[in-house]
Amino acid sequence: MRSKNKTKKPFKLIIIILVCVLAFYASKLLHAKKKIQKEEISEAGKIVIAPISTPTPIPIPSTSIVEEEATPKENVFRKVAFGYSIKGKPIEGYEIGSGDDCLFMFGSIHGNEMGTTDLLNKLVAEIRAKPNLVGEKMKLIVLPIANPDGYYDRTDKLNANLVNLNLNFATTDWQQYGGEGTFAGEKPFSEPESRVIKEIVEKYKPRRMISYHAKGGIVNPEYNHESSLALSLWYAEMTGYKYYGDGDWDFSGTATRWFKETTGNAALTVELSELLASDWEINRDALLELIS
Repeated sequence: MRSKNKTKKPFKLIIIILVCVLAFYASKLLHAKKKIQKEEISEAGKIVIAPISTPTPIPIPSTSIVEEEATPKENVFRKVAFGYSIKGKPIEGYEIGSGDDCLFMFGSIHGNEMGTTDLLNKLVAEIRAKPNLVGEKMKLIVLPIANPDGYYDRTDKLNANLVNLNLNFATTDWQQYGGEGTFAGEKPFSEPESRVIKEIVEKYKPRRMISYHAKGGIVNPEYNHESSLALSLWYAEMTGYKYYGDGDWDFSGTATRWFKETTGNAALTVELSELLASDWEINRDALLELIS
């Protein structure tokens, strides 16, 4: 019995020692593992936290660039009712383009000269189909029918008040009856139709104005005015119309004379070949060059 107990004691002792050694190394291993995990967590923390604590600044574009991008030139093409006739008909036209170089053209200030309306309507249709025909620096004001009461209701040059509107402008030589004996109105700008032309000029400040009439195939500049003479000579050459030089055709109270006296800018009268002829093919090249 005693010999058996003696053999068991050394064996138990060895097992206890082995358990202690294993426990020691297990403790060391666990400690090392926890240390590694802490370092990894710390490193992960750095990665996550770093971008939040030091954000990269975003550059702000300069004000001038923002304004240029935010306010581009508008490609304007709008129909406008500029006013109303004596009988309440709208005096409609077009504002085209957004440049500073304004060209004002109107037709049928004498209602029986219907070809002038056809000409300007064909120009508008061409621009509508090809907007790039209008140069970036250009603005066009196109008034195809300046005298709608005369255009729709009469067969002569007059408006509903029996006034020749192209003698109703406040020129220095205005008189109540024109050279042909036609009535020029009670006073300059007595008629709403002539006032519409005045208001357009005051609002848009055109640098050139062309008044389309008929008939005869003639280009007539404003007298004693260099820029009007130059524009008229050029237009006559482009179209083949006859050029009526300085003083060849002289009327008081006209829209072109008032325009020249008021603004100092170029004005001319273009007489188409016939009352009902648009002369589109004759005028097309000149018009497209003017608006480019």
